[in-house]
Amino acid sequence: MLLSELTLYPATREQTIASWKRTAVEWGTGLTLEEYIDREFVGEKEEFARDGKQITWVLVPRTDPTTLDFCCSCETFKRRIAIARPSKSGGDKTSPLEHGYGYGIASVFTPSQNRGKGYAKHMMRLLHWVLAPEDYLSTHTFPGEWGIRPVRVPNAGDASVSALWSDVGPTFYQGCGMTIGSDGWVARDPISNIWNVHSLDLSGYEEEENVTWLGEQSIKALWEKDAAQIENEIAQRARNEGQVKTQFSFLPNEGVADFQWFRLNYHFSRYVSNPPQYCGLRVGKGDAFATWICDYRTEENKVLTLTRLRATKEEIEGLMTRILRYARDHALDGVEVWNLAPDLEKALSKFPGSRIEREEHYPAIKWYRDESVEWMFNERFCWC
Repeated sequence: MLLSELTLYPATREQTIASWKRTAVEWGTGLTLEEYIDREFVGEKEEFARDGKQITWVLVPRTDPTTLDFCCSCETFKRRIAIARPSKSGGDKTSPLEHGYGYGIASVFTPSQNRGKGYAKHMMRLLHWVLAPEDYLSTHTFPGEWGIRPVRVPNAGDASVSALWSDVGPTFYQGCGMTIGSDGWVARDPISNIWNVHSLDLSGYEEEENVTWLGEQSIKALWEKDAAQIENEIAQRARNEGQVKTQFSFLPNEGVADFQWFRLNYHFSRYVSNPPQYCGLRVGKGDAFATWICDYRTEENKVLTLTRLRATKEEIEGLMTRILRYARDHALDGVEVWNLAPDLEKALSKFPGSRIEREEHYPAIKWYRDESVEWMFNERFCWC
């Protein structure tokens, strides 16, 4: 089928369920098909998805938009972001904070019989045209060889940015621009620090005694506080002398940071004999905390991944010692953190580990404004 004969639509209910059944083969490790579908039904009612924030999209023939034989599909999650632009004059130090929307893109999937035909790339190119604001689209010409622009829908079309985490390298999605030859999603800092908990002798490290363990409910107040702190820090960065880039960040509240814990907890609570009860901890009397997810799906490499980390270089040793011991106590093999701040990385050099550029989960963004942008707090908490 010619690409010009295809278009992008929000999925019908039947298409959404059909998409879940397809993706279960790829992402349902450890679950039966029934459990995987149930997880999706339950997830729709969570804060990260409800009120129209989660949309399944399908690439379909324009003449048969409700077909269950769609070419490929993906999901988007609408999220609030904070934005701060640099001062335009040396005397202006206000750098007012703005709020906008970013869309996390997930579950890009093409069934085996449809692969190699350019469907996924075309779907992603069209996705810009339903997510980006109309004033930005008006400065671009929709390619004639793609047929007719996809129909705009009421609960999308207001994105300042869209983001995805590529497992097919950094170039595929960069080649999915909104016009032929333009950039799509550009990878930003796929850096991880990793520690093998079995090879570490933790007996000589300082352990913070004042610890508050965080569960699914107690962590919500922390996300609200952290979101406010992130906003302040973005505004401060924009006010820095010589700053020329717009700053932005996803915010962890409103269900964003809860998304990953929900997904993986649904898995490991069913097949791990001693499943972790906590998804984070606070230490000391200040703001130091860490949150995490625990992934048991790969037998040879079970990992605790930090989703959000806030600490000073003086606090980080006691915090990390607790985390490493928690991982070891729950039969996990390693601890991983994304884009560790340089001062914290230096402070943690006493824990033998490795720093790598990942070959999966490449964070990548498309910014729907003509300006240079810096993605602050590019950590795991906003992954989807």
